[in-house]
Amino acid sequence: MLAFAVHDRHPYQPALYRALAAAPGSGPAIVAAVTMELGGTAVVRPDADGQGKAVWITLPL
Repeated sequence: MLAFAVHDRHPYQPALYRALAAAPGSGPAIVAAVTMELGGTAVVRPDADGQGKAVWITLPL
C-alpha cells in the first residue's frame, strides 16, 4: 500500500467524491476519479484548529 497526503492551510474542505458529479474536471473531481480508477481511497481530514486540511490518498501496490 502507498499512502500520502497533501496539506494546505485553506479552510475549504472539498467533498471529493461528490465533485465527480457536481464539478467534473475540477481538482477534487480529478483526485477522486484517479484514486477510484486505481482502486484506492481518498479522505479529507481537517486540521485540529479548523484552519486547514489534508487530503489523504491510499493506493494499492
